Amino acid sequence: MNDFILPQGDRAALVPGASYSVPGLFLYSDLIYRCLDQVKAKFDYQIPVKYLYGSPKVKWNCGRLIITDNHYTGEEIYNELAGAVARGIVPLLTFSTPELSPEDLKDPLCNEILAMANRLRGGVIVSSPLLRDYIREKYPQVEVHASVILTAFTQTRDLAYYEGLNRDYDRYVVHPDDNFQPELLAQLPKAGAEIILNERCVYQCMQRREHYESIVKDQAALIEGSCELTNFLDRCPFVPDKKQHATKARNISLNAQDVVGMNRLGFGLFKLQGRLDIPYVFFFDFLRYTLENQVAFPAMFPIFSYAIKEHLKEKERKRRGRAQGALR
Repeated sequence: MNDFILPQGDRAALVPGASYSVPGLFLYSDLIYRCLDQVKAKFDYQIPVKYLYGSPKVKWNCGRLIITDNHYTGEEIYNELAGAVARGIVPLLTFSTPELSPEDLKDPLCNEILAMANRLRGGVIVSSPLLRDYIREKYPQVEVHASVILTAFTQTRDLAYYEGLNRDYDRYVVHPDDNFQPELLAQLPKAGAEIILNERCVYQCMQRREHYESIVKDQAALIEGSCELTNFLDRCPFVPDKKQHATKARNISLNAQDVVGMNRLGFGLFKLQGRLDIPYVFFFDFLRYTLENQVAFPAMFPIFSYAIKEHLKEKERKRRGRAQGALR
């Protein structure tokens, strides 16, 4: 093969045969699709995005705090889910709040969205066994994934614990700290497992549970006006990433060699985080974890950076247009 021709097909892949779960649903799915199309055109390689996850601002959302003012109509929500399905991607709703009561299950908007997911054979990420069982009964065509939040609320994460998750859910997430436990990884059931790639926190962070609890409270404050914001990130020493500039402690994001090693152990589904990242940061991760790192990734990221720049400019133009319209 000519050394000055970019790698084509699986040669452009970091981990041939792997698949990915990525954020962006209801946020920047159009930009993700544009990236997939550009990679396909340049390398004749279709990045295997299996799941695209996210949520509109609704009561059951968790995982990341939705602070935007976007309000979607029922038609817009359906079109967002259907758009992923049209590309062969399963849309995943992040209905992962851990605190739900039987009364909460009656929420009309969340049920309306679940009915759409059921029709389209989408999925949902949950951390509430109550919601898991409700979905199994009422919306049987919906995949039910165990959120990583579940692993932050348990005292023991041994083989028996993960076998239980594998039994009770269609997919489960390995706690990011356990990515560094080779003996445990070797024993885990692989078919239903999902490995988080770009966890920005530190190893054995003592505030992880508090972080998730704060998101639950803040989401309620934004949607229902029921309490004050916790402002947890003001107290977190590591998130967002800019706070790490003065520390020599590494975060627990995996490197390319780690990912290849995980695949050799039998793990085939990898998850990226980053719903609230700057798009340049998210797509840096997206491309470095999916494309061969020596040639394909360095060739693609600078090119796609221009698409990100155009996207942000268009977003700002729309924001200004709405602001001017509100003043008239």
